[in-house]
Amino acid sequence: MARLKFCPYCGSAVPTGKPCPCRGGRKRKQTAGDATRGAREPWRAHYKTAEYQRNRQAAISAQAGRCKDCGTICATFSGGKWTTSGMGGEVDHEVPLCEGGTDEPENLALRCKRCHSRIETKRRIARKSRM
Repeated sequence: MARLKFCPYCGSAVPTGKPCPCRGGRKRKQTAGDATRGAREPWRAHYKTAEYQRNRQAAISAQAGRCKDCGTICATFSGGKWTTSGMGGEVDHEVPLCEGGTDEPENLALRCKRCHSRIETKRRIARKSRM
C-alpha cells in the first residue's frame, strides 16, 4: 500500500510522490510584468533548448526525483519523462551561470522549493556583500 500525505491546500490524502488533483489545471493569472519578462531575464530563453532539457532530465533521474538536500520527493516520472509540475521541485545550478557555471548534469541539482529558496537567499547575501 502506498504511503499517504496530506495536501496543504485542500487537506485530502494523496499518495506520496503524486500531485493532488485539487492543484491540477489551475494556473496563475497573467500580469503586466509577464509581457516584459523575457527582456528583463534573457537567460531564461536557453531553458527551452533541447540540450538543457536533456541535462535536466539526467540530473533529476540521477537523484530519483528527490531533493538533493532534504530528500523530499519533488518530481514524478510519468509518460517517459520526469516532471516537477505540482510537486514543488526546482532544478538548480550548483555553480550559477552568472558565475561561470554550465548546464551539464553534474552542475544541476533537483531541490524542493524550501531548500532552493534557502540556497538562493545565501547566494544573494553573498553577492551583495561582494559589491
